This record gives sequence, C-alpha cells and structure tokens, in this order.
Amino acid sequence: MNRKKRALVLTGMLAAAAMTLVGCTGGGSSSSDVSYWGAFYAPTTEDAFQEIFIDGFNGEGDAKVDMQVKELTTIGQLTDTAVAAGQAPDVIYSNGPSAASDLARADRTLSLDDYSKKYDWEAKLLPWAYELSKVNDSLMSVPTGYGSMVLYYNKAVFDENGWTPPTTLAEFETIAADAKAKGIVPLGGGNSGYQGMSEWLVTAVLNAAVGPDKLYDALTGKASFTDPEFVEAIDLIKGWIDDGWLAGGAESYFTTDDTANITGLANGSTAMYISGTWAFNSLSQEFEDPDGWDWAPLPSLNDSVAPGVFPLAIGTALSVNAKTEHADDSAAFIDYLIGDVDRSLKYTARTGENPPPLAFTADQFPADIDSRTARLYSDIPATTNVGYATWSFFPPKTDAYLISEFDKVVTGDVSSAQYLEGLQKSFDEEFAAGTTLTPFAPTK
Repeated sequence: MNRKKRALVLTGMLAAAAMTLVGCTGGGSSSSDVSYWGAFYAPTTEDAFQEIFIDGFNGEGDAKVDMQVKELTTIGQLTDTAVAAGQAPDVIYSNGPSAASDLARADRTLSLDDYSKKYDWEAKLLPWAYELSKVNDSLMSVPTGYGSMVLYYNKAVFDENGWTPPTTLAEFETIAADAKAKGIVPLGGGNSGYQGMSEWLVTAVLNAAVGPDKLYDALTGKASFTDPEFVEAIDLIKGWIDDGWLAGGAESYFTTDDTANITGLANGSTAMYISGTWAFNSLSQEFEDPDGWDWAPLPSLNDSVAPGVFPLAIGTALSVNAKTEHADDSAAFIDYLIGDVDRSLKYTARTGENPPPLAFTADQFPADIDSRTARLYSDIPATTNVGYATWSFFPPKTDAYLISEFDKVVTGDVSSAQYLEGLQKSFDEEFAAGTTLTPFAPTK
C-alpha cells in the first residue's frame, strides 16, 4: 500500500468521493473500533493485508480495527479532505513524512513519543527513517513501507537486442537511441491520472545526475537548487522529452499513465521504465511470465556521481488523529504493522509490497520471497550510495511545487533554470520557517 506508487486511472471525481464523508464520523467504523483507511493495487494485496494485519490484530486482543478500502490514487487527497472536515479516521494515512509533517504542524495529529517508548520504535526502525518522522523533535508519524527508485526492463527484449542494463549516461543513451530507431519507446514516463508521477522521474534524475552529496547540501541550506548541477539535470529530462525518448514526447507525456508504462514494458513496446520499488507487485501481475522482468540500480547520469544510487523513500506514514477517542488502540495497531519483522516480511513475500524500514538480515527472508525483492533489500543496506526521494525529504510546499510546476518544463513554458528558481524560493521560505525535514548525512 503505497501512495505514489502505482498511479492507476482515476475511477471517480475526488469531489464526489469527498461527499461520502458528510455525516461519516471516524471513517464510518463502529464507535468502539479503530478506523483505518487502506488502499491497494490489487484484490490479492488487499486480501493479504486483511488477513495478516487486520484479522491478525483483531484476533489478539479486545481492540478492533475496522478498515475501509479507498482508491489508491486518491487516498492522500481524500484523507486531506477528511482531516480538514474533522472526519478523518483514527489512524491517518499520509504519503510520506513530508505530508505527515504538514498535518503535525497544523495540530491534526498526536505526538507519538510516549508510544515510541512503550513499543521501542526508535530501536526497531532504521535511524534515518525514525529521525525523518519527527517534527520539532517529536515523533509524529510512523513509516510503514520503504523502498527506492530503480530501472525496470523486459529481460527478453534486452536479450533480443543485445542490451545490458546501463550503468552510465553514455550506455543509457546508446540503448535509447537504438530503441527509438527500432520503434520502441526508450523510456516510459508521463503523468496522466496522477500528476505526482513526475516527481518519480525528477527524484531519480536528481539523485543520479546531481548526487546525494549535493542534494544533502541543498536540503540543509548549504547549496542552492539553482546551482548548475541541478539545471543540467532538469535540462537532461527536457532533452529526453524533446528527443522523443521519454514517453514518446511532450504530448504523450500527458496522456500516459503508470499502467500504460508497465503494460508497454510487458509487451515490449517500451524499453525501460524508471519507477519505484512499489511496482514489483504490478509488474509481476502484468507480465505474462512473472519472471520476465527485472530491475537494475539507477545508472550514473553524470561522471561525478557513482552508478547505482538508491534514493531512499518512505511511501506511507501513519499518524494518530488528534481527535481520536482510541489513541492507545490506534498506536497498538500501528505497532502491529511494524513491530514484528517476520510478520512484515511475510506480507512482503506474499504481495511484493515494500516492507517497513526495519533492521533485518537476509537470513530472515521467508523461503517464498521473490528473489528480486530479496536482492533489493540486501543491496540497499549493503551500500553507502543512498540518496533522497523528494516526497520523503523535501518540505511539503516545495514538494508540491516540484510536482505542479514541472508540467511547464515539459511544455517548454518555463526553462529549467526558471523552474528551479521557483523551487528554491519555496524551499527558502520553508527553511526560514523551520518546516524542513531532517535528512541523514551522506556516508563518505
């Protein structure tokens, strides 16, 4: 269950969905139940979550959780609407620490410090994820899934064309040029149905072309997003669009959604697709042969950046509603989601969903876990080449700007430099207000 993370075609207008909230206190659960909203890519994923987490929790004690299932692509906006109306569930979903911090600063959610001590969350969660979930030095949300950005490809298509996953910009460009010449879309992309898809690409390119060190400096106010490295990175994306390499060009960028990109990868009409590790589930379902796809770390897009950077990302952060009457039980449910490594990895093995940012070792993987998943969560802890996903490390207004204004770069209405000037202006305002998040320092 991850918000950004698989943008399917919207099935209804948000305004109409929001109307269902009227007169529906606590998400519609029994007054004695903890209310929770979940969203899932597929019914099989929902079934697994219901069995492992909801039924499991409900069967262990007196507290009960009532889950209502919402649309994956609208749950974040629907939750924001419910919070504003005072009708959010007891356990509040956010699409990462950045969005959760906004709710915390508006006093919409409770401090979790006492629950952290009770359940020992600081020891259970990876340090960077725990610190990132704080606001004003108080834990305000709990991350329930983490992953990264990677490059996906169809193994048969790569074999047929003699391609190997690129590790450098030159290798990437060679594959892209060859693919286009053969009538294959070199790189999937687009933001139809979910504008936030743009930041998946921006996240990957900033990390691979600018690098974690420079990104850290920008996030801590020691460098500017208007510096030449950032301009060159956005120019790189714009060049791919203008060349027809990304999504087939600017026009199709706005008509292509995540489902189409994954379908294109599966049927061989798209050569590569940069997306998050939340896509493991959808890829296995879309490919006729579930073993027909694979992933590779991001290539270096600048000679000064080492290949294989993993931008760390938290896709779902859970908080406790400040108006809840079930704070203790809500916190107990959150702990049930992240408090046991074996239970979390059981869910990951069964669904392909990202696990919580917990400390675990390869020998704890279930025997039936997908080898590609096991490789990912073995490789990330083993490397020091890790970076920053924008929806996890950028402050809320800056992240919103990054998404909404990128369309103008695609259309050519603003230059890369102009786009980044606006980004820096937004960041400066949040930095001065003390509403930025705490990034981990790059490992030297």
